[in-house]
Amino acid sequence: MGPRHLARWLALIGACGLTIVGCHHHSDIGAAASESAYNGALTLRIVNHSWLDVTIYTLQGTHRERIGTAVATSTTEFHLPLRRLSSAEYRLFGDPIGSRQTVRSESLHAQDGDVVTWTLEDDFRRSFVDVR
Repeated sequence: MGPRHLARWLALIGACGLTIVGCHHHSDIGAAASESAYNGALTLRIVNHSWLDVTIYTLQGTHRERIGTAVATSTTEFHLPLRRLSSAEYRLFGDPIGSRQTVRSESLHAQDGDVVTWTLEDDFRRSFVDVR
């Protein structure tokens, strides 16, 4: 092996080493970003204008997870850690106690620090969501 061939070989090994170190550094940044989102939370405020208590759930696909109960004719607030959601897309689902009628929100996108206000009207078809 000549000096030129040895120099090329060493340069190739050095470039591979730098690539591995560079990729490892970027995966740490990605892990930190994932961990930050995982530890985040949102505030869920239910303004219940109905005369019925409503059990509140999050829906993700076919999975439903109970959040709590929104008391009739009052405002109830929940703090929801983002780690409870398997993905950022979710819907809210309300099951009024003592009624067969249910209510669900449109699709929402969870972000750390969101304040989601779901106003449940006495006629559940008129209910609406506000995200700030």
